[in-house]
Amino acid sequence: MSRIGKKVILVPNTAQLAFDENTNVIRVIGPLGELQFKLHPRVKLNVENNQVSVSIEDKNDRKQRAIWGTSRAIINNMIQGVTTGFSKEVELNGVGFKMELQSNQKKLVVYIGFSHPVYVDIPDGIQLSLEKNKLVGKSIDKQLIGDFFANLHNMKPCDPYKQKGFRFPGKYYLKKVGKKAGK
Repeated sequence: MSRIGKKVILVPNTAQLAFDENTNVIRVIGPLGELQFKLHPRVKLNVENNQVSVSIEDKNDRKQRAIWGTSRAIINNMIQGVTTGFSKEVELNGVGFKMELQSNQKKLVVYIGFSHPVYVDIPDGIQLSLEKNKLVGKSIDKQLIGDFFANLHNMKPCDPYKQKGFRFPGKYYLKKVGKKAGK
């Protein structure tokens, strides 16, 4: 049994949820925008009195149990996204490392020690703001903003020796001493 899948999702008054049983598409509309998601055919949805419960056809099938909790989490994130939204931030440390926003072309220019600047396309649905070396993004889609910031972080992850590169604030990064520690 899925512990997460069994939980009931409460829909706030500011959000509207519509489910089409023929196409298995769920749409969530809120003050910040609209999101939709196509559910797996074996996942069933029950909407009653601003409460959503997710179930599956066969509770003994491992694949269906895996889809059960994932589907519930995605629906919950959609409701949270259209009502409050999601925010993510990353900072860039290092001498000569910097970022620039080109708002007219929807691009982020990153200088991270390569011989050329790196141009990163900003997907629709993400609003970015830049404060010195900290990039803050806001979106209603948790998956979209998470993928964008993960790809940006993986371009130049934080170096364990000099602490140069992208790092997420609040995350612990191991700092190694280097050759001096052995002597």
